[in-house]
This record gives sequence, structure tokens and C-alpha cells, in this order.
Amino acid sequence: MYGSNPFAAQDGWNAGNGQSSWNTSVPPPSIFGALPYPSVSTTLPGAITLKFTSLSPTILNCKVIGPRNETYFRVVTDGGHTVLKDAQGSNIALLEWRDRPTVEARCLVAKQSMGQWLRLSTDRSHRFMIHNGVAYSWSPYDRFLQLSIPGSYDILARVSKTHDVVMLELTAHAIQLGLLELGVLATILLQCGKSID
Repeated sequence: MYGSNPFAAQDGWNAGNGQSSWNTSVPPPSIFGALPYPSVSTTLPGAITLKFTSLSPTILNCKVIGPRNETYFRVVTDGGHTVLKDAQGSNIALLEWRDRPTVEARCLVAKQSMGQWLRLSTDRSHRFMIHNGVAYSWSPYDRFLQLSIPGSYDILARVSKTHDVVMLELTAHAIQLGLLELGVLATILLQCGKSID
């Protein structure tokens, strides 16, 4: 009847009512909702979510809240040092903000430059970190920074940000791999707004 053009019926209707299909005051027919639309999951399946809250004024002074609204970590900056503390107040990691900023984490990361620990790829598209001999990659995807093992499609963790909260989602697999504290530490460095190279 109207050929293979699905909008030809609209043109025919417009012509029958004395309207031109070129009339810009008449909106074209809507197809919103007519086709399936892929949606992005709001959370990683089976992941725990840690929220960096009470940013004062940045992630370098904040609380890290986990499931059941419990405080898991605190981030405290005083002068040229930032300390990551666990819920009991024990120091987990130390960040020193010098000409060449350094990072160290008790039993996890030997003292080294931040840029060496979170090494920028040659094409500057992602950062690598190594834990227990395994390389991990932080890469931007959509509105997230995602952690994965290069060559794998499995997302181990991801970071997202709003104006007043930074969220880190960690899968059970990431926690089994010992990436809880390292994920928190990397999130702080990747979201702090300072140069780490």
C-alpha cells in the first residue's frame, strides 16, 4: 500500500490533511519504545559495593562505607601524607605526595612511585597494576573505570562517581584474589585528582 518505507503512511496521512512532510512544526511519528532497548545493569551481579562518602573536600579525606552501612575504611590526609586506615584504625597504606609521589601498603605493595604501581599503558588508554604475579588493568568503559585481567572479559571491579560519592563495586572473585584493599587504594589514586605519574 505504501511501499517498503514505514514512514510513507505518515506522508500519505499528512498529504490527505493538506500537510507537507517538510513542515517542521509537525513532529515526526515517535518510535520511542517501539524497539527493544538494551539496558546496563546498575550493579555488578554478586558484587559488594563500597561507597566513598563524606568527601572533605575530595576522596583524600573520606569514609568508605560498605554493606549494612558499616565503615570499612577511612582515608585521612594531613599535609603531604594520606593514610588508608581499616575500621579498627590500623594503617593499611601510606601515600606520600612529593615531586615523585609514592605508595606503600602493608604486606601488599612495597614502597614505590604511584606511577610505577599503577603504570599507564603506552597508548594511555588504561593503567596496569600487578598483584601476586598477575597483571590487572583499569580501563574506562561507559561511565565506569573497570578492573579486569587483560585478555579476559570478566569484570572484577568497577568504579563510578557522582558529585558527592565515589562507588567501588567488587565481585566475589576479586575479593578471593585479594583485591579488596588494593581496589580501595587504586580507587583513591584514580579519583584523587592529583598527578600520580
